[in-house]
Amino acid sequence: MDLRALKTFEACVRLGHFQKAAEELQYAPSTVTLQIQRLEADLGVALFVRDGKRVIVTEAGQWLQHEASALLKSIGVIRQTVYDIASGDEGAVRFAAIEPIASQRLAAVIADFYKTRPNVELTMEVSGSKSIIDKVRAGELDFGICSAPSTNLLLEFEPLIEERLGVMVNVNHPLADRDGITASALAGLTVLVKESNCIYRELWETTFRPTGQHAFTCVEVGSFFVIQQLVKAGLGVGIVPIYSGLELEGSSVIRPFVDLDPVLGVGIVCRDKKFLGKASLLLMDAIKDACMPVSIEQNL
Repeated sequence: MDLRALKTFEACVRLGHFQKAAEELQYAPSTVTLQIQRLEADLGVALFVRDGKRVIVTEAGQWLQHEASALLKSIGVIRQTVYDIASGDEGAVRFAAIEPIASQRLAAVIADFYKTRPNVELTMEVSGSKSIIDKVRAGELDFGICSAPSTNLLLEFEPLIEERLGVMVNVNHPLADRDGITASALAGLTVLVKESNCIYRELWETTFRPTGQHAFTCVEVGSFFVIQQLVKAGLGVGIVPIYSGLELEGSSVIRPFVDLDPVLGVGIVCRDKKFLGKASLLLMDAIKDACMPVSIEQNL
């Protein structure tokens, strides 16, 4: 059936007059008559009975009007939803980010994005770089915020920020009074580091191992926030990215290394932007706007 003819038919029944339907739809009266005739011919039934100047809806026409109203309403919803998805006001976004950038940089961005687009279905994971890259590659995530993937994976990567590792110490620890910490200052201490498959642990190992200084006790901890609490409780020092939000006022501070430069590039990874939905692209832009202007010095 021609949807235009169906819309014309619904207007004729609802308004009770062909002329009024023509005025509402901005058609010529002859166009309305022609569309009704074609609709009746298509269905093989009479939808109206002509009685002089009056037009009476048949029983079949009454049933069709009920169904047509529901159908046209559904089509209106479909049109609006498709438009909203294309404009980024609806749709689904599946993404992931590593810690601590997820909590320290992205939480506010995501909250603002959701306030302006509450109909977008957001799914956010917090995971490690390897897991995020694997899921992006498999199509389980639209994009991820993590370290750079291997070039042989053929994924797109757009750098956002550079993160540096520092030493988190209790405010009562002797190292807390220093502006910077040398690698040798860790000798004899208990050093809290992330688990072995963490990209920050890998960065720590590759940066620190060449110095040949390993005279400390190493304890693996699966969370930066647990490291934060352990440092607060007086159990050693922690190797963490330098974020002021990880410090606990009155309990712990983070100091940079003065003789090491452990830097990790973090950015957006995806398969191909041209296959992403508008909502995903808008969220990626919001994340870039929030991260790109921030210099390394500000991060420190």
